Amino acid sequence: MRISKSSLHNYLHRIKKIPDEVVQRALQYLTEPEFREVVQGVELLKATGIVKEDGAIDYSLVLQLISLAMNDEYLKNAIIQLVVTRFKEDVRKALGISFVGVKLHWDEGFEQFLKERKKRRKVKSQETLQYYRSLFMRYLEGEELSEQLVDFVVNHENKWLRNVFRYYIQYLYYKRVISLETFGWIMEVVPSRGYKMDVRPYQISLEDVAKTMQHLRQYHEKYYLIYRLMIEGGLRLLHTVHIVKSFNPKEVVEIPEIHLETPRLVCFNDKGFADIT
Repeated sequence: MRISKSSLHNYLHRIKKIPDEVVQRALQYLTEPEFREVVQGVELLKATGIVKEDGAIDYSLVLQLISLAMNDEYLKNAIIQLVVTRFKEDVRKALGISFVGVKLHWDEGFEQFLKERKKRRKVKSQETLQYYRSLFMRYLEGEELSEQLVDFVVNHENKWLRNVFRYYIQYLYYKRVISLETFGWIMEVVPSRGYKMDVRPYQISLEDVAKTMQHLRQYHEKYYLIYRLMIEGGLRLLHTVHIVKSFNPKEVVEIPEIHLETPRLVCFNDKGFADIT
């Protein structure tokens, strides 16, 4: 650092202000993670110039950062979630969202909506429909749509109530009882119940595979080709279908690693095999 022990003592005990050139030399020995560990919170904002030494905020710089964040999906969603979570009442007022006079009632129209018009998977099971009805009647029937009700649903221990509530909001919007702004705000604030996705293995015997391939080879040549590509090439169905649709054996392709141009299909008839690039 090229400084004396006495100067170092004065700097560390704030007897003298550290000169800028000493700070600059010190920063050369810090990695970015180490710098962020030392400079956090307000000090980090001061180091970047967002917060000035007197505590004032550089609003123009903050607005530029927000404008830049709008082009980044992660930062944009983080800002939206922060605003919706921390400033729900302000967002509701800004959008002109009103819940006045909207009461929740389970009726035949809502049942038909769940069975026939709900987005994604329709409710086909009578058992599921009865469970939804019991949740609705217990917690939502006769309640007036309000921010308090939204908070109640969000924080309820039974996460299935969120789904039933979201479906009913979709139903109200379908009937034009609530505005698009109200619909959008509630659907953003009330998350759906999380689903744990897992892979369930299903064992297939080699005998069944052989029978399937023999049947396809005899009656469905195209499907036989797709199955064979998937089995022998380890390909996914989507990639296999793309290959079948777009494959052009006469196309010339380049292999940059070995500086070679070759037809996509090369047949070695004298050796009894073909190569596909």
